Amino acid sequence: MKCLNVIQISDLHLTPHGQVPVHGQQYDPWTKLADIIVDMRRLPASPDLIVLTGDLIHNGSADDYQRLHAIVHTMEAEFGCHVRALLGNHDSRQDFYDGYLPADPGPYYNGRMRIGNNDFYFLDSKVAGYEAGWLATEQLQWLGKHLRQAPTKRAFVFLHHPLDGPTMTNMHYAILQNTPALLSVLRGHNLGGVFSGHVHFPTSYVVGDNILNVVAGSAAYAIDCSDPQHHYVHESSSYQIITIDRGQVGVTVRQLMQQPTVIDELPIADTKFIKPAPAGY
Repeated sequence: MKCLNVIQISDLHLTPHGQVPVHGQQYDPWTKLADIIVDMRRLPASPDLIVLTGDLIHNGSADDYQRLHAIVHTMEAEFGCHVRALLGNHDSRQDFYDGYLPADPGPYYNGRMRIGNNDFYFLDSKVAGYEAGWLATEQLQWLGKHLRQAPTKRAFVFLHHPLDGPTMTNMHYAILQNTPALLSVLRGHNLGGVFSGHVHFPTSYVVGDNILNVVAGSAAYAIDCSDPQHHYVHESSSYQIITIDRGQVGVTVRQLMQQPTVIDELPIADTKFIKPAPAGY
């Protein structure tokens, strides 16, 4: 099996039509996405899969998602691969369904695809009204069923919200709230890694049964979350390349913009996990 290259672009926060970029950004996120596509053309190998891991449009309309879908269609034609999009907390589920998809998929938007000996799972951790993420019981059951049916395949899981880990201490209020439930489903299976975004800074850690977790930076802007109560926003843009070669996994960050000036500050009142969970989670 040849080496696979998976492009992960996270937290695009594309600006809805007629609005201005959030957090005082001076560079249009649509332009940042265009710059990422230009940079992808310079790569020595074309991607085998492109995954957009949530926060696609910042509170956009169906027309905004239709505009993004046109760009995705062009990317698929140019690079000759599938582009899979996930929902993030800033996405509008119904507008995404109306503007991006041919049909309403139901209460959550997930999926699976196979490339060679590798299975890629795309999970929906968005819950309306919450910044944090959860995975519904039905979705966890669906994931467990497919993992059991393909024990010889290497599994790669993508979702918007990161799992809990040693670099997520200041982010408990915002990450995947039922991390133990997901780890229970993944236990004992052939995992290549879990890939997420959401927190706007890149990090990686190992949790559970030595499962690699890689969190991507944002295509739109970076957030310094090292101070628990004060998070600082910077103009930035990055994406990452996941290389899968004979069972080994490596990640390369492509940093296209990184400016030191603070353009906004986010006060955080409480960094603890959210309780109680929404009904059904």
